[in-house]
Amino acid sequence: MDAGERQDALARALAGDSQARNDLLESYRPYVRVIARAFRQNRVQARIDESDLIQDAFLEAHRCFGDFRGTTVAEFAAWLRQIMLYTAGRTIRGHVAGAKRAVGREEAVGTDAFAALAASSSSSPSAQAIRHEEAARVAETLARLPDDMREVLLARHVDNLSHATIAERMGRTEGAVRVLYTRALRRLRELYGD
Repeated sequence: MDAGERQDALARALAGDSQARNDLLESYRPYVRVIARAFRQNRVQARIDESDLIQDAFLEAHRCFGDFRGTTVAEFAAWLRQIMLYTAGRTIRGHVAGAKRAVGREEAVGTDAFAALAASSSSSPSAQAIRHEEAARVAETLARLPDDMREVLLARHVDNLSHATIAERMGRTEGAVRVLYTRALRRLRELYGD
């Protein structure tokens, strides 16, 4: 779904079209998945299922859609991002507070992941909303890449892993991962340009 189609779906969703709301949310799944993945950087978050976080965020978005006061897809992307952050924070707090899985032996939840994801910029709300929409577009483009290319880019830029660690994780040589990373960046730029 391109920006024009998203804007049309948003307008129809605001007018009460539930199918348009579903389609709009689904178009943001890759974006929300990247945000959810960022919470896996530490051992506590690694035990939280990414798919469950996404599903919970979408349920919350459906439930709260009547509270959305924006009119643009950029504002919608920013609103959806905040819901994802809220949902992830609530889930993590539930694990810590409930001591559901001996979390006391794990590392504390890092604030770096929250700081990187929070919209705590001094720029204007409209500039932040535009950045969120661009991030959604990048995530959508990432979803179009082959699995190995997407994995190497996310591991490097979201998980902040070294090429050596990625190579070990993927069962490849470090040199092969570096080549794959370069090709993935090139392909991402090509697709993003289209």
